[in-house]
Amino acid sequence: MDKKIKLYVLTGFLGSGKTTFLLNMLDKLQDRKIGIIQNEFGKLSIDGDIIRSGDIEMRDLTRGSIFCSCLKLKFVEALAEMSEMGLDCLFVESSGLADPSNLFEIIEALAVLKPNRPYELAGTICLVDAVSFLDDASGLEAVVRQIIHCNIALVNKCDLADREKIDEITKQIRSLNGNCLIIETSNGVMDEKLLSIDLSDYEWAECEASTNTADTKPKTFSIEFDGVPKEKMTAFLEAIAPECYRIKGFGVLDGKWQQIDVVTDRIDYKDCADRGSGRLVFISRVGIQLIRDIKTKWDERVSLPVKLNN
Repeated sequence: MDKKIKLYVLTGFLGSGKTTFLLNMLDKLQDRKIGIIQNEFGKLSIDGDIIRSGDIEMRDLTRGSIFCSCLKLKFVEALAEMSEMGLDCLFVESSGLADPSNLFEIIEALAVLKPNRPYELAGTICLVDAVSFLDDASGLEAVVRQIIHCNIALVNKCDLADREKIDEITKQIRSLNGNCLIIETSNGVMDEKLLSIDLSDYEWAECEASTNTADTKPKTFSIEFDGVPKEKMTAFLEAIAPECYRIKGFGVLDGKWQQIDVVTDRIDYKDCADRGSGRLVFISRVGIQLIRDIKTKWDERVSLPVKLNN
């Protein structure tokens, strides 16, 4: 019998650390042939640009959730295509508002195209943001579903939360999922040896319909810009962040290329390579009105040319 490709699905709310986790894991698995399917709600794949490497087979699926009817067929087709590439492992990094409740249904649909069932569904790993999880889980059904349907809950950013809060998060996770592994970490680090165990022993919930639909898909917008003073960019991001689930991208700030990440009120900058053009993606909390507010707040705080896309 042909060797099965190990399939790992990464979930976790926007900014929880999925891409950082994946970069760490890729560094540890250099002796294996790895594939990645990157899923983002917007039409621009920012995380894909961060991860992309000549040694990795990679596909981007944008403009929705892979668990929604809008992208399910493309997801199945991507799985079928990548099963022909001699991979050892395939990681699927889902979008931050993804609800993976119907994952097993999608795997069964793949069997129509690939009756030999080339994948072993090795586990679903949910990244949990120790800073914001309690608030996120109280208001977002997708975040709750991510916990219910995971094999490992990786509580990330523990260096930014106190013991009392981490214990409360653990209690909340266990109330939703009585069987998953709960692991505390920082900076998206997980022992790669956990990928060699049978994570199916930690299954908990049955397959069910996903809450991801065309109607529940959040609005996303993007901007393109040239160099901006870092102080002005920070003022703009502080003003617009309360209206966004997530902001991420790249730009030239004070003459240097920077990767830009915004989660709640936390703004992070990190040096990066030349990305060709400055761009930011915004995932809206407030629907379509965000497009007007981006333009207004940019003009007020930055006052430089900008191209706004929807």
